[in-house]
Amino acid sequence: MSCTPLHISTFRSPIQTNRATQPRPTSRHVSPRMSLTQPPPPPPQNPDPITAVTRLLWGKSLPPQLLISTFRSESSPGLSHDTALHLYVGLPCPWAHRTLIVRSLKGLEDTVPVSIASPGIDGSWEFLDTPVRVGDGPNPGPDTANGCKTLREVYKLRRGGYDGRSTVQMLWDAERKEVVCNESYDIIELFNSGLNRSAGNPDLDLSPPSLKTRIDEWNQIIYPRVNNRV
Repeated sequence: MSCTPLHISTFRSPIQTNRATQPRPTSRHVSPRMSLTQPPPPPPQNPDPITAVTRLLWGKSLPPQLLISTFRSESSPGLSHDTALHLYVGLPCPWAHRTLIVRSLKGLEDTVPVSIASPGIDGSWEFLDTPVRVGDGPNPGPDTANGCKTLREVYKLRRGGYDGRSTVQMLWDAERKEVVCNESYDIIELFNSGLNRSAGNPDLDLSPPSLKTRIDEWNQIIYPRVNNRV
């Protein structure tokens, strides 16, 4: 899952959401490079209260059940130059938080530096020239990997550029100037088992083989019915 910052002009009431034409979300990426924006299936005439509230809060930015990655790199996440990895996140995005949590638990703070973007007034992710302290953990500040002013500028640095939605979280290959992945589940899987040679806690396995089947079963229940509905 990925997040686009909320733009204030996208607020609408649940009643208005029922009557208005639904926004065109970004469809799930199925090719190794980049997806095309396709229209969503016809919305229900009477969405349930949870769906209505979600649309009220997020508007066009995060259509319910369609919080998906836009593309993934051709390259395998099993990188030989993992010190070139850089993580982009935004603190308002719940999906980005779990990448930060796993990064911390595995002791990857030195291996995978992070840049934290802030929601801009135009509905985009932007970087601050001076870090702003909002808590004890990582705080919004500059883009320390590329020196960009916005996340869109970072996405455009990849080979061939990019004109789609610029979402967090996003794992960046700073050496090749390429997006590795912007799907949170895949990123935490990589952090958990793919970077152990440089992790501070390589013996910690957050997805042990003995529990993998059960984890996947629960994920199929929680992912669409809980995570995607709030």
